[in-house]
Amino acid sequence: MEIPSNKTLIPYISEIFIQYLHSHDIKDADAMQIAFEEALTNAIVHGNNNDYSKNVNISFNIKQNMLEISIEDEGSGFNYKAIKINNDDVYRKNGRGILLISLYTDSFHFEDYGRKIVMNKYIS
Repeated sequence: MEIPSNKTLIPYISEIFIQYLHSHDIKDADAMQIAFEEALTNAIVHGNNNDYSKNVNISFNIKQNMLEISIEDEGSGFNYKAIKINNDDVYRKNGRGILLISLYTDSFHFEDYGRKIVMNKYIS
């Protein structure tokens, strides 16, 4: 799905995501919702700089025993290789999105110069 970079849409898109997880009886749905919302917020706020004319592409699906979530913005990207994940960041007001994503997914990686994040969670 494609949405404009509008933060007010996050709760609605998150609800669609959580309903998808519940319909597939996914455990840890709440944790995955946090990771999803963090990645979506990062794409809108940091990737697209809250520019309503730019879109965010979102996909989530289950392949065998893996939930895969992809979120891609239209920004200029960033140097994701310079990210240092520090567990103390969880107490910060801002800048803890990547840490939360790392805590609540089994794996994640960036593509397209940091414009796209792909998150994976094993399901049973």
